[in-house]
Amino acid sequence: MPAVSTSLGPRTRLDRRASAIAQAPWLGAALIMTIGVYPSPAFTQSQTIDLSRPPIGSELQDFEFWRAGQPDPSHWSIVGEAGTENGFSIQQSGANRAAASSLAIYKQRWAMNGKIRAQFKLMDGSMPSAGLAVRVSSPNDYYLVRASAFEQRLSFIHVVDGRSEEITDVDADIRPNHWQTLEVAFDGNSFKISLDDQWAFTAFDYSKPISGQFGIWAERDDVTRFGQIEVSSLTYRGN
Repeated sequence: MPAVSTSLGPRTRLDRRASAIAQAPWLGAALIMTIGVYPSPAFTQSQTIDLSRPPIGSELQDFEFWRAGQPDPSHWSIVGEAGTENGFSIQQSGANRAAASSLAIYKQRWAMNGKIRAQFKLMDGSMPSAGLAVRVSSPNDYYLVRASAFEQRLSFIHVVDGRSEEITDVDADIRPNHWQTLEVAFDGNSFKISLDDQWAFTAFDYSKPISGQFGIWAERDDVTRFGQIEVSSLTYRGN
């Protein structure tokens, strides 16, 4: 199994180490808690995804929508949103608590090393959560950073063959009905996560890095909105 280490931000409780090991016992000798500063990699010019082109109520042509490994476009649409820069947002609306989580994959860019940054707003749901996916090689294989208002934490998760394994998490202030910004910068084996422009933690997975797509993620029965979304690729390795 790959070795994983985590550099933690100021909101973290150190007893998360015991929680992570309990969830994945093989991490016992491999999970290392450190405090450190890592160099910032350089990125190409960010590409902002234009949400204003499709009419309100329509689907986005630049995305593929999936749920439990099956196409699921019917739960995603463009809505008007005064709180965003261009007045539009992507909304995921679910009603079935027993359903699986939902993933929207951006088709236009692949990257082994890069960054995704997005606004999100948790409108409703039994466990309101939003997430960003990177290195998406299939609808069932990707890395996920999830922001949960229900649990008040950020989680770093590896999804393999549709099965989710939480690598680590930190306490975080996630507020329903409030626009927040989530960012994931990934370079080689490192994943730097920021919330509202504040560094939260950096996680490391020593699996061989692969190229993949970018995505946005929502919990099963949530009503979740995503505003401005920016994606970019690395110009060089930063660590």
